[in-house]
Amino acid sequence: MNIRTICLGILLASGIFISTSASAQEQHPYCTQALTELQAARWLLLKHIDGKPMTHNEKEALRTINEMMREINEASPGSARKQNYQHAGHAGDDDAAFIQQCVDLINKAKDGISHEDARFANGLRDRSMTNCDEAIRFVQRAGHN
Repeated sequence: MNIRTICLGILLASGIFISTSASAQEQHPYCTQALTELQAARWLLLKHIDGKPMTHNEKEALRTINEMMREINEASPGSARKQNYQHAGHAGDDDAAFIQQCVDLINKAKDGISHEDARFANGLRDRSMTNCDEAIRFVQRAGHN
């Protein structure tokens, strides 16, 4: 493992990214929008957890969302945004509302990604569609804990 790989890993882990470039937004606007939706879904899921011990389903939902965000960032580097995203909406204190908004955002990301070219980034679209379905299942299960 070289120093560049280590530094990139540290940057990814800390949530510091290069700002969005206009050319990447023009080339892959659906990826940019999907990344925004996934960041919001991740934020809502973390607010739902709110310091409580995470269940298996919550861990898997976060893992899947993080994986989709990582793939989008790798496939379209200009789409990267800071990951310490604060969702503008407010679900109140109702866990069911947090879960439903999270599912809605993942569905919006899935819809956006579905518009990408299937050949883009070695099948990113198809993998992301599958990962979105998986994340939705885990988020819904997390809401039933």
